[in-house]
Amino acid sequence: MGARFFVSVDAEGMPYSPSRVMMMPRDPLYGELRRIMTRVTNIVVEEVFASGAEGVVVADSHGSMVNLDPFEIDDRVELVRGFPRPLAMVYGARGCAAALFIGYHGSPQSGGVLGHTYAGRIVQRVRVHGSEAATEYLLNTYALGEMGVPVVLVAGDSVLEDEVRRHTPWAVFVPLKKPASSLADVTPPWQRVEKSLRSAVREAVAARSLERAEPLKPAEPWIEVELKRPWHADVAELFPCVERLDGVTVRLSCSSFVDNYKLLEGIVIASYSLER
Repeated sequence: MGARFFVSVDAEGMPYSPSRVMMMPRDPLYGELRRIMTRVTNIVVEEVFASGAEGVVVADSHGSMVNLDPFEIDDRVELVRGFPRPLAMVYGARGCAAALFIGYHGSPQSGGVLGHTYAGRIVQRVRVHGSEAATEYLLNTYALGEMGVPVVLVAGDSVLEDEVRRHTPWAVFVPLKKPASSLADVTPPWQRVEKSLRSAVREAVAARSLERAEPLKPAEPWIEVELKRPWHADVAELFPCVERLDGVTVRLSCSSFVDNYKLLEGIVIASYSLER
């Protein structure tokens, strides 16, 4: 095959990972999350290389983005770690043949486990062309689309399945778990999870699948963001290309989706300065 592939790894859509006491370095069960993320990522990487890939870029894409154990991850990968960085969850994807999203989750409106879009303390809802409640899956897919990189696999919370099939019907979807509530999940036996994930990765990176895949570009590049607090919108107004629509909602109107994606990241980071 001789191609390079990009893998973006999030946490809330991982199997056995439903609780807030797992999600950040200060949390008592964070070590458990790291082991799960690293193990699942290695499964994906093994299958991509087994399919003939020349290289794999893995982007640690959760929280502070230093979750994957660099000494346990497959030593053939280029590992992107740390935050902030340009393009956040999809940094390193440019020039790759295709992208795979692992451990992805729903929006706050989805009913999934630990649903949020980028920053749960800052962002309430994101709207883009084609979605009234955009997920990180869709935002990242649009950003990659402008860079010419198609998404060929999404693995995570089962609530994402309809959205993935609607926007990227060529992509393989793998449910790693299903929600029991916003803070509880149901995961199949591990052997079944691993078997289905390996099979899905092989299918996604097969030549016939890559031929069908398309970079998904938004018909219009704007992003509307409903923020949690009025002062978050005050912060957003300090940036260029931002129009305030009401007390908590702003529209980002740069000429490209990638620039609006970067702008969203900047607004979130700046808004955290007002949080206690």
